[in-house]
Amino acid sequence: MKKFNLLLSAVVLFLAGNSFVDAQNSKNPWAITVGAHAVDHNSATGPFNQYFKTDNWDIVPPLSKLSIIRNLNRSFDVDLTASVGEVDNNRLAIKDELFINAGLGLRYKLANGYILGEDSWFDPYIRVGANYHRYDYTGLAFPLTAYYGNENGGTYQLTEVEDLEKNHFTISAGAGFNLWFTKNFGLNVASDYNWLPAYGGKNYFDFFQHSVGVTFRFGKQDRDNDGIADDEDACPDTPGIATGDPATNGCPDTDGDGIFDKDDACPEVAGLAEFQGCPDTDGDGVADKDDACPEVAGPVENNGCPWPDTDNDGILDKDDACPNEAGLAQFQGCPDTDGDGIADKDDACPTVKGPKENNGCPWTEVQVASRLSNILFEYNSDKIVPSSYDDVRVAAQILNSDDLKANSYYIDGHADQRGSDAYNKKLSLKRAQALVNVLAERGGVDKSRLTARGLGEANLLCTEETEECYQKNRRVEVLPKNATVIETKVLKPAKKKK
Repeated sequence: MKKFNLLLSAVVLFLAGNSFVDAQNSKNPWAITVGAHAVDHNSATGPFNQYFKTDNWDIVPPLSKLSIIRNLNRSFDVDLTASVGEVDNNRLAIKDELFINAGLGLRYKLANGYILGEDSWFDPYIRVGANYHRYDYTGLAFPLTAYYGNENGGTYQLTEVEDLEKNHFTISAGAGFNLWFTKNFGLNVASDYNWLPAYGGKNYFDFFQHSVGVTFRFGKQDRDNDGIADDEDACPDTPGIATGDPATNGCPDTDGDGIFDKDDACPEVAGLAEFQGCPDTDGDGVADKDDACPEVAGPVENNGCPWPDTDNDGILDKDDACPNEAGLAQFQGCPDTDGDGIADKDDACPTVKGPKENNGCPWTEVQVASRLSNILFEYNSDKIVPSSYDDVRVAAQILNSDDLKANSYYIDGHADQRGSDAYNKKLSLKRAQALVNVLAERGGVDKSRLTARGLGEANLLCTEETEECYQKNRRVEVLPKNATVIETKVLKPAKKKK
């Protein structure tokens, strides 16, 4: 048996050396397992009968079994396995017969990323295989009695089998596991049941083969076959290109825009890095995928579309306070129909010019009178109180407006019902003249347009002897010179000294 072990050791070292060189050159995911195996014909008499009874095992020393394993993908490996030695078969009374078992196997790995992690230290698998088996049964003569102690202490005789040969075809099935101590070195334990179909299921030719050995992994795995080893490939399941950058090495760039698919929001259309690999066809700073008008430049605020100008006044709708009416820039796109400098939307009289102070409407004598009626004089005097000068200013502005500046007016002073008629006329005239002077001096009204009149108590508005009534009667009014003045006298109580 030593000569076979020496021969197998030489073959193992030769194959291991060649596999190592091949792996290092091609970067293929190879592994080699070398070790010892044991053959057990006895346990085949029933399902795992005496399976763990090692007295029945014919153990072949180390370097009697060799497996070369090639990874296919994360779940499957294929192996080429050979074992040799001199093996006894106590059931058939065969001693030190040459035993060879060699063939191909397919392994399903549980450490595939679905059940256990791919880098798990515990690496179990199940295996099926087809083998060439060399073991010489030709010297057997039947009927053959093999001496086994059965439960009755007697013996039994085997049934005759014809056409016994040395060379056989076997089908194997089993399980095993690797315990990885380092990334590339581990312990392998496996057990396979071998069935010889040529003998019609007569299980005294079938056998278990148990093995233990050390496993060496060489080379680097490349699942996506892009020439970049998985441990250097940032995208190990998708063919890519070598970049040297750990973050992108081995990753694809489908559209060739320099942005790798894993970081590219538009992996099939060439684009720009600033838009995560998406294009910006119109160059407006909005990526096509977010651009409502990808072929026409427009601002981000309008989803990449240009702002419209509905009324064609040259002012974009976004800046146009009147987007449906052509207008002027000075009025935010709104029109000024009467040209008075007040946009129609703010003009109370949009078709007639008027000052801003009057909401765009022309001034009227009524408004002058309203202002003059608020003017106050000091008691029993023609001196205007300072608080009334603002009303004087506005009244002058109205009188000088385009609508009224060609007209002449009476400035009529009125007194209340107290005091004598002569005194009241004199005082009301003085107050009317004082107002004319102030309108001319402070307001710039042409003095020739204004005529002061003192009407005294000729046109009383009320006759009650109250302060409220006195204030109503003590007033100044404006009257166009072409208007008719009707003097009315009202009965009044006895005069009181003013």
